[in-house]
Amino acid sequence: MTPAQVWAVGAIGGLSAVLALIVFVGLALVVYTAVARLLDLLDARRHRRAARQAEGDLAACQAIHALPTHHDKT
Repeated sequence: MTPAQVWAVGAIGGLSAVLALIVFVGLALVVYTAVARLLDLLDARRHRRAARQAEGDLAACQAIHALPTHHDKT
């Protein structure tokens, strides 16, 4: 091989390595963003569920408190 051919093969190899690294970093960012968004959605869902549960608990306590009580002193 001539020196120009060796240089061309090396340049192609180096550029493909750089391209592979860019693709890898891009995919890593996509996966990271997707996982972070999924965790945020799950956290928001957990908070909404806890709020609904608390409202239900409060409604149950208020209903129990509103029940009539009979204290017969006999």
